[in-house]
Amino acid sequence: MLDSWIADVVGRMRISGITNRQLAEESGYAYTYVSTVLHGVKGDENTKTRIMDALARLEKQAIESKKV
Repeated sequence: MLDSWIADVVGRMRISGITNRQLAEESGYAYTYVSTVLHGVKGDENTKTRIMDALARLEKQAIESKKV
C-alpha cells in the first residue's frame, strides 16, 4: 500500500500539470529515483520532505504563470 503522502503528491502534480521530470529536477533527484519513490518502492522522511518542498515551489510557479 502506498503512503498517503505519495497519493497526495501525484494528485497535486496532475492538477497542476507538473511532470515527474520537473519534480525530479526541482527536488535535485534523478528522474528514475523519483519514479521509484512515487511507486512506493524507495524513499525516507528526507526524500518526502525534499519532494514535498519541490512540489510546493512548482505549484507556486504554475499559479504565477497562469496569472499572466
